[in-house]
Amino acid sequence: MATRMAVVAALAVTMVAVDPAMSGACACGAFVANEKLSAQQETALVELTGRTESITLSVQAQSEATQAAFLMPVPARARFEIADGELFTELDRISRPDVEVRTVTVYGDGSGAAPGDGRGATVVDHVEVGPYEVAQLAGTDATAVTQWLGDHDFTLPTALGGALSPYLAEGWLVVAVRLSPTSGSLSDGLPPMRLAFETDTPVYPMRLSATAESRQPLRLYVLADHRMDVSNPAPAGTAPELTFAGEVKPDPQYPVLSAGLTGPRFLTRYDAEFRPKNITDDIRMTRAATDGHHRAVVTVVRTVHSVWPFREAPWIVLGLVLAGGAFLITRRVRSRRSAKA
Repeated sequence: MATRMAVVAALAVTMVAVDPAMSGACACGAFVANEKLSAQQETALVELTGRTESITLSVQAQSEATQAAFLMPVPARARFEIADGELFTELDRISRPDVEVRTVTVYGDGSGAAPGDGRGATVVDHVEVGPYEVAQLAGTDATAVTQWLGDHDFTLPTALGGALSPYLAEGWLVVAVRLSPTSGSLSDGLPPMRLAFETDTPVYPMRLSATAESRQPLRLYVLADHRMDVSNPAPAGTAPELTFAGEVKPDPQYPVLSAGLTGPRFLTRYDAEFRPKNITDDIRMTRAATDGHHRAVVTVVRTVHSVWPFREAPWIVLGLVLAGGAFLITRRVRSRRSAKA
């Protein structure tokens, strides 16, 4: 089995040095940018077909950065292409949780309601795809890889350079993807990218995220022949939550997803948010014990505010008082008659 891995980096086509102090992370890896940024949402689809794994990735980040490096480990030498962002819209529609509405009435006016070689780096591939320029590097030494990136006007922060060492020690590759500045800032969203590679052990890379400063949100879809379980990359924290598991078939309502389907497949969705300090491993995917279907249920509490009757309709209260008085008088009269009898 090929044991080498890849790291994906997205940066500007223009050869301008990036400030090494500006760095962040997303669930699958890490960013380096010319402005401070933070990942807001990461959505990924992992497709498993035999020994082929492909990862389609969409990252939304809050930043004004126009130049950035996005580091992501993936198994073996990868094939790269641009993906259709509508794919994730379709997946969200298919897997959205059921909603139960529970009504709670709160009396009051609502005013109180809450709100290469052994030591070097060798270019093994170079392609241009859409706004991306992709170069794949082979190397076993983090210093050598960092030097290669520096020679191409991209400075890798020390912490991230050190985080590459475990991957490179295992024989992983480095893929540098340059993003055209005409795409605007990262807040506008990166065009979704897809990388496909061969592996016997399906994996979603997470270890670089340990360098992040904020919580890492992730929505992970797995499309395979069966329902898939995932491991917890942060054993000391909360495990990814199963949101959906079910069979999907080609359907005109979902043209982008259907284009890649030749027959029924099983879609599993997990949602998670990780504390960086708890991340110690990648996400591993294995076949579940059963192909049971599942759809999460979200309970929405609908609060209805109602004023006390006496504040808006005093005559109602008066009527109730009079009715109550009449009832008591009647009971007393009946009691007296019973006593005389």
